[in-house]
Amino acid sequence: MRASGRLGRQGWRGVAAVAFAATAVLAVIVSRGGPAHVALASERHPSGSHGASGASGTAHCAASRLRVWLSRDSGPGTPASAGQGSSAGATTSTLEFTNVSGTACALSGYPAVAAYGAGGAQIGNAAGRDISVAARRIVLAPGATAHAAVVASVSAGRCRPVIATGLRVVPPGQSAARYVPHAMSACAVAGSRAPEFLHVRAVQP
Repeated sequence: MRASGRLGRQGWRGVAAVAFAATAVLAVIVSRGGPAHVALASERHPSGSHGASGASGTAHCAASRLRVWLSRDSGPGTPASAGQGSSAGATTSTLEFTNVSGTACALSGYPAVAAYGAGGAQIGNAAGRDISVAARRIVLAPGATAHAAVVASVSAGRCRPVIATGLRVVPPGQSAARYVPHAMSACAVAGSRAPEFLHVRAVQP
């Protein structure tokens, strides 16, 4: 009976030693950030996509991370996107915002747009907002592109039509501007009584 008791106590000591060793190994794994396959699974999980997304942790697209360019122009005298609040005789251009960085970033709302002339000076009033499409939060993966329509409507009279050199564009939520060369008609008159000859829509996927 005594030998059996001693063996029993030794058996419990062995179990305790094994448990202690297992706890130590687990502590080392946790302190090193977990098993390798867990990290790989996290890296494979997509952080964002080209479209409206709720990835709230994604940073806004800084101007330095974007290529801003003009993809097309409907041409003078062509009605701009019929049915979306545009007037006849307007011209619709499409601004493109391409994420040229190596990580996803987010765009939401309206870019600030104005026509500019020689030397980069602004011509006329800045673009007003065309609310015919809803503003959306868009997460751009590297290489993905979002766009915003710019509608120009230049008339005679107090507008004083001139030819602008291009568009000055500030991405939503940013302060740095990008200049997009583009010869276009513009209204030279500025001020509270001058017409808003430009209107910009919210960025869309």
